[in-house]
Amino acid sequence: MTQVVRYNGRWYNIVPKAYEPERQTHQIAWTIIRNSMSSQDAYREWYAAEQKKVSVLYPSFRKETHGA
Repeated sequence: MTQVVRYNGRWYNIVPKAYEPERQTHQIAWTIIRNSMSSQDAYREWYAAEQKKVSVLYPSFRKETHGA
């Protein structure tokens, strides 16, 4: 579902991608709008934040192996 938002006097049309959850699309769109960054950087930032959340919530799932 397309959403229209206004930020600092400018209007933006957010069109979600078919394969993305709505939450992901909106968080990335807001990152792009607020920080004036490229979409590639916004996606990298979003995935890094998600990995950090997973490492805190599920520490035994992502154990790092040392050595070898």
